[in-house]
Amino acid sequence: MKSGLVALIIALVSFKASAQGTMLFTWQGGNNYFQASFQITMDETLPGSIFNSSLWTNSIQVTSLDGLTYRASDQFPVAHIAGRFGPPLGLTYILADQATESSITVAVVPFQGAAISENSPLPNGQYAEQGFWSYEVIPEPSSVTLSTFGLLSFIGRKYRA
Repeated sequence: MKSGLVALIIALVSFKASAQGTMLFTWQGGNNYFQASFQITMDETLPGSIFNSSLWTNSIQVTSLDGLTYRASDQFPVAHIAGRFGPPLGLTYILADQATESSITVAVVPFQGAAISENSPLPNGQYAEQGFWSYEVIPEPSSVTLSTFGLLSFIGRKYRA
């Protein structure tokens, strides 16, 4: 009876751990001119939350048709970035590439739409597109791994006994 209770508790902890983690947002543009993504913590998905985690700042990246990858973490001085979850999602990024004198603007205006546009002297540097952000939950792997390891250890002890 006791071993069954322990197994049940471990199973419930593993199930609960898979629901923790972060959210990955990915750009779905109408013309596929840009590839873009960012991550936020689950706390930042609460109504009225402002995105301010280092995960969010360090994960913002947009790649253009010319192969430039704009990252918020690479910006000096600090990039203009703002994000919140109302709901709905609201974003503003203005990122620059100093070497090519290029810039990219990402905006999500609640109830009006989402767009990415680039201003660059490079051959494909004057494109813009409308689209939307899709998202998925990324589970916390360390909690699931730890719970699974505990369950396997428990089963191994019972097997040896």
